Amino acid sequence: MARIRLAPLSTLTQTRYVIHLSNKKRLVLFRLPTIDPKPNPNPRSPSASTSASESACAPRNESNGWSYYAMEAECPHAGGPMQDSTIDIEDSAYIVSCPWHAYDFNVETGESSVGIQACTFPVDVRGVDGVVVLEYPSGDKVEVVRLEAVSEVMKLKKGAVGSAHGNGSGSGSRGEVEELRYLGDDATVCEWCAHILNTSNPEHKIELTAHLFKLFTEREGTESPMVIGSRTGVALPDLPPRDGVKDVNRTAVPKPGRGGTQKSRINMLHALANIEQWAIDLAVDICVRFATFQTNGADARGLPRAFFHDWLKVANDEAKHFSLLRTRLEELGSYFGALPVHHGLWDSATVTAHDLRARISIIALVHEARGLDVNPVTIDKFRKAGDQESVDTLEIIHNDEITHVTTGHRWLTWICGQEETDPVQVFRGNVQKYFRGPLRAPFNTEARLQAGLDQRYYENLSGYDVVQAA
Repeated sequence: MARIRLAPLSTLTQTRYVIHLSNKKRLVLFRLPTIDPKPNPNPRSPSASTSASESACAPRNESNGWSYYAMEAECPHAGGPMQDSTIDIEDSAYIVSCPWHAYDFNVETGESSVGIQACTFPVDVRGVDGVVVLEYPSGDKVEVVRLEAVSEVMKLKKGAVGSAHGNGSGSGSRGEVEELRYLGDDATVCEWCAHILNTSNPEHKIELTAHLFKLFTEREGTESPMVIGSRTGVALPDLPPRDGVKDVNRTAVPKPGRGGTQKSRINMLHALANIEQWAIDLAVDICVRFATFQTNGADARGLPRAFFHDWLKVANDEAKHFSLLRTRLEELGSYFGALPVHHGLWDSATVTAHDLRARISIIALVHEARGLDVNPVTIDKFRKAGDQESVDTLEIIHNDEITHVTTGHRWLTWICGQEETDPVQVFRGNVQKYFRGPLRAPFNTEARLQAGLDQRYYENLSGYDVVQAA
């Protein structure tokens, strides 16, 4: 058993890190708050008291209120990225769930409720030199190539009360300062989503989105989970308002170019930031607009709470993406709003506002899936230009977007399972009705398959040929 020194305890401050080893293997290191042991039912028993010697015998993976775990970075089911997994506590143990297909694993034992096993590795943090040590089964010498922190924190503008820049012709009032407004503790998920949709300040939008996801996840499983609510009594905008941008027809948006100049790369990042901001609204809109959705059939079912968790997670990711892109634009000497933008994505939401199956098909499985096709090409352009900071941001976005397509596939499949229909045929039918033009190659077949989309979904598929009346 090799003992591999990872890093001093004092330098580890994030929840998760990807461990890159010299044998090309990748692991995930989790740093999580130590779970208090279950109370002893017999307080008079000797084990009920904690002595200094007992404290010294604490598990080797615990130090100063934190516990450290290591497991393989690829889900043993289909290779999903475990560094992006969700983390829950069940029976006083941490459980991580793969973002692709929700397979769950105990981070200490690797056991899963579905019967497959993930590889986990002992971690020792009790050494006198304060270094995290990984115990790895290898007869050959294996070393750490690098320890990569996983980005989880949005780049928020603390104290920002208005748009970062005053130019542009957004729909908000330019002469007034908009205050960030949080809803009360009794507000429903639908009320929160409507509030976010009606928020025009982009910095406020991403802060509120992050707050809603945190609130929902923290209260889930408690005695007071958030009430989902309904569309009744909430005002949804026909077009979510925007501060600080000039909204134009998509044909009037500047062409991004090939990425060979900084101006071209700024254009690309600006266009992507616009997409991510609309993606926030699309993810929260699906929660409020379809909150009372019922499947067809004699045994009609409403949406489970996991549906709302998944789409609020997507919204939170999109808010993070916007914050990263906005920050990168400013590092390059520009800002979001410096160029005109269009709202073509919201047009797709409008034409699918009546049907959840159509909404998922067009937004998640056409538009988001198209991002999987073009992202590697875009990343390569930035890499060739030597812009590694932008490459890092775009790779975070690409990996997250695989999970977003997975979310769409999972919930379309769930609906079709309840209604005893074929999700492939439902998807193809919706594309033919609500998407204009063909689905064009080249396709990133590997990334699409990771998200659940095999070639039956998208090969030889075209939407309608002419503009349909609204």
